[in-house]
Amino acid sequence: MIHTIDSNPTTVTRRTAVRPTVSVRSEAEIESIARAGALVGGILEDLRSRVRPGTTTAALASRAACLIDAANADALPLSCVNEDGDCFTHAICTSVDDVVLHGVPNDTPLVEGQIVSLDCSLRLDGWCADAAITVAVGDTAPERSRLIETCDALLETTIDLVRPGVRWSRIARIMQELALDAGFGVITDFGGHGIGRDIHEQPEVPSAVTPHLDAGGDFTLRPGMVVAIEPTLVLPGDISGPARDRLGRACGVPMAQDADGWAVRTLDGAAAAHVEHTIAVDRAGARVLTRRPEPDSPRGVASGRGPQL
Repeated sequence: MIHTIDSNPTTVTRRTAVRPTVSVRSEAEIESIARAGALVGGILEDLRSRVRPGTTTAALASRAACLIDAANADALPLSCVNEDGDCFTHAICTSVDDVVLHGVPNDTPLVEGQIVSLDCSLRLDGWCADAAITVAVGDTAPERSRLIETCDALLETTIDLVRPGVRWSRIARIMQELALDAGFGVITDFGGHGIGRDIHEQPEVPSAVTPHLDAGGDFTLRPGMVVAIEPTLVLPGDISGPARDRLGRACGVPMAQDADGWAVRTLDGAAAAHVEHTIAVDRAGARVLTRRPEPDSPRGVASGRGPQL
């Protein structure tokens, strides 16, 4: 099961595999999501420049909150409630080292060599966008740098594989094999998702071959679909690392939730990297909606790199 946090003030939900009903968005609706996405992309790049030893994740979250408020947008984590009935208290999630997802910002200074995932989701004019980056704090160990670089490359490769008519299971298998062949553990309990009016919509978009896909959760990409793709990789540890089950599916890395009811971390302390983009499927492939627009490429179109289906 994939555990997700609903955008509405309810609880962390546990979804079972059902055949997804996926919204197909109009060009005008995708443009609205793109405006929210450009804001997300700009905020994450601003925060990336502020990650350094001595900075706190609370300070990064405060900066994000100011930028979101200035744009008259809503930070979606603030509307989330966990299974204990506690509200998330900050505008973004900040997950350091072995925290995989949903880390709560705090006043502990970041230390040279750590890595931190910054996950930003917001609603602007009724439309949602979601993205994440993982950043090294100063100089970090070579294996951690490689973890981040591999995770970034995996996301870009996945985006390049998006084409109308392709079954997601084909892409998920390539994502899985690239990650495992690179020597990293794969997170399977969390994954990407459809996105639009709400932060989490159908379909579920796993980054590996999962029982959910085998049980009717697979889907075919179509122009107008908008999804968030979010691979999460983990360094090898005592019990973390690349592994497959007898059916050839990636074995998920064992994790546990912190006492705060939010942060999820690896059991053996292995560091994790998490990256994410919101993309729209068009007739040519994928349009990245959460990349900060460049002057010569305002739409953030995928590059065409990577393996072919």
